[in-house]
Amino acid sequence: MTKTTLTLLIALALAGCGGGGGGGTAQDSGPDKTTLSVAAQDIDGDTLHYQWRVTAGHVDDRDAPSTTWTLPSGPGLHFAYVTVTDGRGGHAEAHHAVSSDALDTVSARRAQALHRPPTVVDEGQLGGQLRLLAEGRWVFTGHDGASTGERLLDLPDVQVDLRDSTGRTVFSGRSDMRGEIVLPRLPMPAPSSGGYRLHCTRDTARARDAWPVCAANYTPTATRVTIPVSADTGANLRLYGHVELADGSACARLDQATGQTRAATLRLLQADGTAVTAAIQANRHGDYLLEAAVAAQERHQLEVSCEGLRQTIDVPQVDASLAATPVAMPPIRLANTPPRITRLLASGPDGNLRGRQVTAPHGSRSDGLPGSDRFLAYKGLDTPQSACAYYRALGLVAGCDAQGMPVQPVTMADWQRHHRLPPYDTGIAAADKASADYINRMDLNLVRRMSAVRRSADQIAFLVCNHPGPDGSSQAEIDSVLDQARQGLKQVACVGMEWSVTPGAHGDRPFTKFVTFGPDGGLLLSVNLDGRGEKYMPGVCVACHGGATHAGRFPTTLGASPQLGSRFLPFDAANYRFGSAPGLRETDQQAALHTLNRLVQATEGGGDTPVSRLIEGWYAGGATAQDKTYVPPAWIAHARSVPGADRLYREVIGVSCRTCHVAFASASGRFDWDRTMPSGYRSHLCGGGADLAVNRSMPNALVTLDRVIEQLDADAELRRVSQQVFGCDITKPAPDPVFDTR
Repeated sequence: MTKTTLTLLIALALAGCGGGGGGGTAQDSGPDKTTLSVAAQDIDGDTLHYQWRVTAGHVDDRDAPSTTWTLPSGPGLHFAYVTVTDGRGGHAEAHHAVSSDALDTVSARRAQALHRPPTVVDEGQLGGQLRLLAEGRWVFTGHDGASTGERLLDLPDVQVDLRDSTGRTVFSGRSDMRGEIVLPRLPMPAPSSGGYRLHCTRDTARARDAWPVCAANYTPTATRVTIPVSADTGANLRLYGHVELADGSACARLDQATGQTRAATLRLLQADGTAVTAAIQANRHGDYLLEAAVAAQERHQLEVSCEGLRQTIDVPQVDASLAATPVAMPPIRLANTPPRITRLLASGPDGNLRGRQVTAPHGSRSDGLPGSDRFLAYKGLDTPQSACAYYRALGLVAGCDAQGMPVQPVTMADWQRHHRLPPYDTGIAAADKASADYINRMDLNLVRRMSAVRRSADQIAFLVCNHPGPDGSSQAEIDSVLDQARQGLKQVACVGMEWSVTPGAHGDRPFTKFVTFGPDGGLLLSVNLDGRGEKYMPGVCVACHGGATHAGRFPTTLGASPQLGSRFLPFDAANYRFGSAPGLRETDQQAALHTLNRLVQATEGGGDTPVSRLIEGWYAGGATAQDKTYVPPAWIAHARSVPGADRLYREVIGVSCRTCHVAFASASGRFDWDRTMPSGYRSHLCGGGADLAVNRSMPNALVTLDRVIEQLDADAELRRVSQQVFGCDITKPAPDPVFDTR
């Protein structure tokens, strides 16, 4: 077994996650209560605090190392999460999986619900996540006092006013510790209007009318703005630098579920301890910029705090030359080490163990990138509130409460019935429906039970129910997990996609939509696909399916258009594993996979798109069996100058990059690697760049990252060709400049 084979859901399969699995007795301990208990250590002796959360059922969120989880009724695979904090910037997270299959309970009945979507009021408008950075070059010095490197400086706590051509404020907000701020959907300004004016300040005492302009001709298509750092703010002291904990991690945490943030803060003090400035946040990487107006020759100190941990360092005296020159401060390392979770258990009332803690495969590349937002987050991260708002825009809920909980959500049965998916597909022509069972081994390693129906020319729907994949690659293991899935065991979630019309949106033309249901058929706001915790709709889907009009987070304003600019993904049999039983063999399902791909192609609206071109390439000449050796013309031509490039396409690009990239391909073709070579993305793949937000961000799927590196490590020739094509050895990406706080 390879190191990376043990993914999130594979681990669950091994655990025997039923009521009597995971190392306990074979006797079921009953459905009522499950006790969760965590053991954690802190080498600094800090008092530990606990926060609990579950994907289904109810948990008592108590600040204690144990709590009670009431599992939901009905079968399924469910997750519990615990976060342990030390009150001094350190935290650790773990999660546990339990199957309720063996508990023999019946899912609660839900009333049927279908709702009319709100009237779309922002169609044709753009908005999303805007990133704010400090203008100029920022060269940091390492702990050794000698090493240096340039880093872009994201700015938290920037107050933003967006004003139209009349001077009216259309949006106000503040950037978070990523330096990002979510803008509402806004009309594109007329060319003659001069666009919007973006006013920005970090001075909380400054009158709004005096906020300087940071973008004079801003349009909602911009994704980042640089904030001028100049003397007109009145500051004559500008300090910048880096803060980290003893283990090199940043004092930074953003909990998407609760909206809670924690970051290092800094403030300037006089020699007697009197505060000169209010506290400002360091960004998520631990970098900061502090500005102040001070008297010449005064002595000051910089106070750094990370929750209950504080430290001060001396600041150079101010003279006239400092007014225009930011001062690079020495890096600050706070004497605290985060806690470590050693065990997470779940047990029934009789002490019978349930499920098992989900752990990353030790030694894999993904294991060295522990952040929960490292994977499936390239397009940004949604929240419970934005996820519910997205469902509201689709008519899948009647409304949302303040915490983002759905009001009168539809059920999976409601959604299936509406689209006439099985078992409601009686009367649908054979050419307009298909089903297939397989394992997608190269990205998520899940058993996927897929079905699709074309109810009309502008209504196509797919539903896939996911179950744990095999740990190994033997046919016996493949057959075993397929058999379990076909019995409905260990179901994690079912994801629906539809291509249909929402009145008033996208010019009343069909577009792609997403929805996720739990094992009990209830609507889910989030799903854990990468082993790093729950990620919310629709961002978790657009991470691979693309989203040209989704820039980070779905708007929570009523009437937001649900048209994201996403696409269906082609079905690539070269990435699948199939069963050996009649009906489950690849040859038995070729016709179904061909129909599924033609239904995907139908959602492209007949255009010459990357998705359509790929499907046509697979089935050239009217074939119904996919040509797994297909290489697009651009790569055949590239192989003339880089021998082996065609093989790299087939064995690496084709299996680990292509599916998402064809969905992301824009009109410019910048993501369409079937037509253009993957140039211009050196930092994304190779790391080492000044823009920390993109360094080593690809591949953006955990299993894919591990498999690509594993594959290239095992094949020296393929690795050599990949270095020629990508411009670096992607198995050994460079660390971030100076401080590698990941």
